[in-house]
Amino acid sequence: MLRYSDFLNINTRYCMHKQEAELFNLDFFLQPGEKFHIARVNIASRQDLTYHCHDYAEIFWIESGVGLHHVNGREVRIGEGELYMMRPQDCHTFSSSGEGLTLVNIAFPKETLDFLRNRYFPESNQFFWTNSDMPFHMTLPEDILRRLTSRAEDTMRQKRVIIQQDSFLLFLFRQIMAHEYVEEFRDVPEWLTAAIKSYNNPDSFVKGIRYFASLCNRNEDHINRVVKRYLGKTLVCLITEMKMRYAAAQLTMTNMPIKEICHNCGYRNMGYFYKAFGGIYNMTPKHYRNINQKIV
Repeated sequence: MLRYSDFLNINTRYCMHKQEAELFNLDFFLQPGEKFHIARVNIASRQDLTYHCHDYAEIFWIESGVGLHHVNGREVRIGEGELYMMRPQDCHTFSSSGEGLTLVNIAFPKETLDFLRNRYFPESNQFFWTNSDMPFHMTLPEDILRRLTSRAEDTMRQKRVIIQQDSFLLFLFRQIMAHEYVEEFRDVPEWLTAAIKSYNNPDSFVKGIRYFASLCNRNEDHINRVVKRYLGKTLVCLITEMKMRYAAAQLTMTNMPIKEICHNCGYRNMGYFYKAFGGIYNMTPKHYRNINQKIV
């Protein structure tokens, strides 16, 4: 049975119009019992590869090399760390020369997009749900690229069943969303951005505000002044927001007990946790989970 990598290595004329694109079907790439496809693909051809659209959704990112992404009638230069979320209606192919391209891609049923949209991203207009003519695209920082590649390699060794698909996709979205949170602070001093990025996890939350100050290598009064100047809030408010964003993600994407989430956010008292969460989301953690984990 042909795999997706086999299709990518069929040389053909590059078609600029959607009606001339070949339709790739997910079933063609799956072995019996498989629910999704994941592979590492090497593209070294100087000629255009098969121009295609899909009956499935696809995520791919470039591990190494440079080349061209021919997508929806445009040519876009791509290189290491660039990630795309391809909607079923998007048409694309790749071409490369010289060192070639190495990419990892995961293809999964389009019904999964409906599940993700309804459960995790009901109001989203980005990722797979952008209205743009072009698919969602971002450049991954080196640390996220490294973690994503490692997780993909582990997934490739597992049975390609639904639980592995969902686990990988949720891991990927968590990595991207954490990066976007840090990107909100790109105008602040570099030392503060680095501290925010390093602190944004349960191991750091439980160590408190003094640990955040140690990551900044500055005293709390100075940090507070800088935070207020650039972000318009106090240091305590900033750290509380970071904890509550983490809590909201866990409430949405996991079935972790609320008591455990409270502890991971550095709170020993559930009452304080509920008050902090309600102050940002205007509802209890339980209510937030019920709304965002609706089964459709």
